[in-house]
Amino acid sequence: MAWWRDVRDRVVAVTVVRREAARRWLVVGASALVLVSAPAAVSALPAKVPDTAVATLAARIRASAAQPFQGYAVSTGSAGLPALPQLGTVADLLNGDTRLRVWYAGTDRFRVDVIDDGTERDTYRLGGRELVWDYGRGEVTEVTGAPPVRLPRGADLVPPDLARRLLSMTDPGDRLRPLPARRIAGIAAAGLRIEPVSTHSTVGHVDVWADPRTGLPLSVSVTGKHATQPILVSTFLDVSLRAPTPSVLTPPAARDGIGYVVTDSTDVSQVLADRRVGPLPDELAGQPRTSTPPADLAGIGAYGTGLAQFVVLPVPPGIGFDAMRRAARAGGAQLDFPDGEGVLIATPLVSVLAMDADPVHRTYLLAGLVDPALLKQAGAELSSFGSVR
Repeated sequence: MAWWRDVRDRVVAVTVVRREAARRWLVVGASALVLVSAPAAVSALPAKVPDTAVATLAARIRASAAQPFQGYAVSTGSAGLPALPQLGTVADLLNGDTRLRVWYAGTDRFRVDVIDDGTERDTYRLGGRELVWDYGRGEVTEVTGAPPVRLPRGADLVPPDLARRLLSMTDPGDRLRPLPARRIAGIAAAGLRIEPVSTHSTVGHVDVWADPRTGLPLSVSVTGKHATQPILVSTFLDVSLRAPTPSVLTPPAARDGIGYVVTDSTDVSQVLADRRVGPLPDELAGQPRTSTPPADLAGIGAYGTGLAQFVVLPVPPGIGFDAMRRAARAGGAQLDFPDGEGVLIATPLVSVLAMDADPVHRTYLLAGLVDPALLKQAGAELSSFGSVR
């Protein structure tokens, strides 16, 4: 029965190998579970912070731009905004997860990597220069000049930048309330809540947790006025208050296999100036115009104040009509104006209006964290205002 002993020995050997493999996979799985669970477990630990007045905490947050840091954050949005021309990247940022790795030495020297499955785009700020490294395309793009207008990008969702931006938009009458301390990425963080008083804003409240000593924001959540859960949350899973090394802030150099492109962001001025849509009114829907662009960009404007502000952006007719079609397919409300038409998208946080002002086909996109009724009124007034110069 030698053959039987040989078969038995082989089976035993295979069984031992499989058990060893299973054991290794069990160790790997357990390790992965620990890594995934660590942020939640650490956050569940009790957090105790020194008593800090909410106004003092807000002041420290505003002044925290000088604090170096590096870390990994995730921003999660559930705004439900459909993809529209000229606003596609905004929709991506407000829907789903955005993974961010950041190294920050100061306002003029930082790097933010936006990481997705199989893709990575790294933004470098080096003094007055800005470079974007597209890993998938193997290309570095240097952006020169200061853009007159800029849509939100992934780097804007890093908790410190997002928190300071939202806090800077508050009106004097907006309420600040303290929140219970919370542990964020291992740091006991003090919290505050911003409650806009404007009836036009869709924002119910903004919650910010920050390091009480430096004021560095660690987590931000934005909840709609009629929502029960946050619609946008950006939080650090790992963070260190140490300055990054200079080498990590250096983009890839031009060499074989890496393309290098230079683009002038001020070209946007010429594109928008060529629209010749004429100036915008000083007031729309009862909201004063709050931005004064250069004379050649008179067709761009921001209206309202605080967290109840909306923007008006002229777009070429092809893009405007495409936006109207897409908005209609996404369930937007069809609107008839005195001198034009439009399609209004209303989400719990963001409202967007794509419109055409007849008979000269002045096409616009209006967007903001405002009540859709406000954009509807603004569109009606805008359709009848001005003429092509």
